[in-house]
Amino acid sequence: MSIISGKKLLSFHARVVKDINEQVVLRLILENGIISSSDLVKMTGMRPSTIFNILKELSSRSLVLFHGKGISTEKGGKRPYTWTLNKDAAYVVGLDIEVGEMTTVILDFSGQIIAKKKIQLEIGHDVDALAETIIKVVFGIINENNIDPDKILGLGVAFAGIVDYQNGIVLMSSVLPDMNFSLIERLNSLPFPVLIENNANAAAIGLKWNDKDKTKKNYLTILVEIDKNVSGLGVGIVINGELYHGASYCAGEIYSHLPTLKEFLSTIRSRFVESDILSDYASSLESIDTEFLLKAAKKGDVIANRVFSMIGNVVGQTITPAVSLLNPDSIIITGMVSEIEDVLIDAVMNAIDLRVLSVTTNALTITTDKHYNYSVALGAAALILEDYFRLPLLNE
Repeated sequence: MSIISGKKLLSFHARVVKDINEQVVLRLILENGIISSSDLVKMTGMRPSTIFNILKELSSRSLVLFHGKGISTEKGGKRPYTWTLNKDAAYVVGLDIEVGEMTTVILDFSGQIIAKKKIQLEIGHDVDALAETIIKVVFGIINENNIDPDKILGLGVAFAGIVDYQNGIVLMSSVLPDMNFSLIERLNSLPFPVLIENNANAAAIGLKWNDKDKTKKNYLTILVEIDKNVSGLGVGIVINGELYHGASYCAGEIYSHLPTLKEFLSTIRSRFVESDILSDYASSLESIDTEFLLKAAKKGDVIANRVFSMIGNVVGQTITPAVSLLNPDSIIITGMVSEIEDVLIDAVMNAIDLRVLSVTTNALTITTDKHYNYSVALGAAALILEDYFRLPLLNE
C-alpha cells in the first residue's frame, strides 16, 4: 500500500471513487480514450442501470464527459452514448532531480504533457535546502501555467540513487552526501501527496503508462546519463508488467565504470581533424558537453556520431549480463543521449549480439523513449496517476 506523509493514496479513491465498480469504469475509460456505455456493459458484465448510475456519478464530479453518440451496430438500433475522461479534471506534477538541475513536467488527468521545463540551479547542500528548492520549483511551474493547486492530485519525485519508495526514504544518492533521509517528511507542507522513486524506475513507470504497445510485459529501461565529468547508468526492471524493486530497492543498480564524456572524447581526440565541428576543440575537451555533441551529431558530424556509437557499445556491454539473466522482450534507452536513436540502438544491439545467445536477441527489440530528457520527470508524474487509477483490489 502506498503511503504518503502518513496518508494512504487510497484516500484519493475514497474521496473521488467510492467503490471498486466506479474505479473499474474509470480505468476502462482511461485505457480506451473514448468508449460507449454499451461497451462498458459488455466489458464489465455490469447491468446497464449500474453503468448508467456510475457514469452519472463520475460526470457529476467532472471526472468524465459525455463525448457524443457513437455508430449504430450493423443490426441498427439506437446510437450508443460515448464517454471520455475530462482531461482538465485534475493534474499531476513530476520532478527529476539531478546534480545542479531539475526537470519538471505537468500532466493532465489523461496523462498528456501540458507543460515542461528544465531548470539549471543549485539544489542545496543538505536535505532541508533541497526540500525548499523542490517546493519553490513545483509551485513555480504550477503558477506559470495558471493551475489551481487544489486540482493537483500529487507530486512524483524521481531521485538518482537508492530509494525506499514505500516510506519515501532516500537510502543513498549521488545528489546529496546525506544517507537514509526522509524526503517525504521535508515535503509535508505541500497541500498534496508526494511519491518518491528511483529515476530509472520512474522512467520505467512512465513507459508503462504511456506506451501504446500493451504487449510489452518484460522489459528493461536503460537510463544513460553522460556529461563532461559525470556518468551513470540505471536500469528499471519490469517483469510481467510490474516494476521490480528487489529485496532492498537495489534492483537495476549496476555499478560498473561508465566513462565520462571527457574520457570518451579523449580516446578519439586524434580524429578531431576529420570533423568540421570538433576540429577546433581538440585542446579544450572540457568545453564540450552532451548538448553540444548532440547538435553536432544531428548535423551529421562523423566524429560526434562515432562518440555516440562508442557510448552505445559500452552501454551494451554493461547491460549484457542483465539481458542474459532476465531475457526481456524489450530494451528502452532513455536520457539525453537517446536523441541519437539509430546510432545508439545499433551500437547497443551489436554489443549484446556478440555476448548472448542468438535465441535471446531474436526475441529482443531495442528502442528509445521519445521523451528523451523529460522521460524521467514524466515517469515521476506517472507514479501518481498509476497509483490513482490502480484498482483497489490490486492495491494491497
